[in-house]
Amino acid sequence: MSTTTPTPESDPAVFESQAGTVLAVVITTLAIATISVGLRTYSRAVMIRQFGMDDWAAIAAMIFAIGSGTMVATNTIYGHGRHIYSPTVDPTQLDKYFRTFYISIVLYNASLTATKITFLLQYWRILGTPQMRRVIMIAGVFVALWAISQLLVTIFNCSPIEKFWHPQVPGTCIPNLPFWYINAAGNIVTDVTIFVVPLPALARLNLRRNQKIALLGVFCLGFFTCAISVIRIQYLKLSDDVTWDNVASSCWSVGELACGITCACLPTIRPLLAKVFPSMQSQGSSDGKYYQHESSGRRGGSGAHKGHKSGTNDTGSTRSIIYPEDLELQSDDRSDKEVAVPAMQPPRVPAHDKYGKAMDRIKLGLKPTVTTEIQVGSPVSSSSGDRPRDNGTIEVKRDFIMTKSKYRSR
Repeated sequence: MSTTTPTPESDPAVFESQAGTVLAVVITTLAIATISVGLRTYSRAVMIRQFGMDDWAAIAAMIFAIGSGTMVATNTIYGHGRHIYSPTVDPTQLDKYFRTFYISIVLYNASLTATKITFLLQYWRILGTPQMRRVIMIAGVFVALWAISQLLVTIFNCSPIEKFWHPQVPGTCIPNLPFWYINAAGNIVTDVTIFVVPLPALARLNLRRNQKIALLGVFCLGFFTCAISVIRIQYLKLSDDVTWDNVASSCWSVGELACGITCACLPTIRPLLAKVFPSMQSQGSSDGKYYQHESSGRRGGSGAHKGHKSGTNDTGSTRSIIYPEDLELQSDDRSDKEVAVPAMQPPRVPAHDKYGKAMDRIKLGLKPTVTTEIQVGSPVSSSSGDRPRDNGTIEVKRDFIMTKSKYRSR
């Protein structure tokens, strides 16, 4: 701390304040992130009803980010945004300043950890092929170990912990520098790892070129978080005038959290945008691609496949629209085996005849089993009887197959 205290006569800037800037940045960035998480929650939980672990992780990240931002904003009461030697800063409140500063750092690292987990769980759900899951698991172990280790080091930065805001307490602390530089550099490396992992798999998706570019663009928005992390590094070194110098670092930190959370939410809110803007719906576009889910068997409930837009065709089967970002690639270890059959679609038997025959065979000692068949881009004959055309859909049919049972039913 400076040995001489400037006076209004020697330094007219002694009454300068950046408190308004701090409050504006915190409120604006956290409001955007909160809206993004809210839209994600509504889209996943209400519209398509596929709320999962990645969505819970996004909510946890948002809660920690709000806590960190709240601490940053609260610190303006204790002098954050003003010169430490300003007459408007009460020296007796500096202990509270550093205690609040410590809490904001811990919550910042907790939010970063939850955001990284959100991305990895999201990749696990969407890109759930065996090959991608191995890559995601390796990246996840690396990222999780780094994030959790940094969170623990931040919590136990000083021994005892209260020495962080009570310098006079006997004990030791890890020097802020180079620890903060190491922490920031490691976060940049893990961020780049997270955002690079899905790109090869996304590039191989069977989508039209414009859709593939749009999808890659949405995922690449995460690199803005890396850019913010790089910018933030230059503001980590603080002088004795810590209450003034820490403004830029804290604002970039809150902005980094908000940007990461928002980027994690963007790929999941397309169903909501398609509802608000019908022209964005896949089946409503001439070049749009959607995935058609059909079931020719009897359905329970209301007849609509949970979480998807549904309708009924002329064969009595239920049709659902699955958006590309919600298509979960099937792995080989699913209990309900699904076999890709690029063959012509066989003629269908009316549901009542099919199940009537099935019940008759059960009485004869035959065992009914259910099979699932997926047809990708199954050809459909045109009305003129010429060459078949591709309807660009995935069709799923569930039918009974009768096999001989060991025991007769009574």
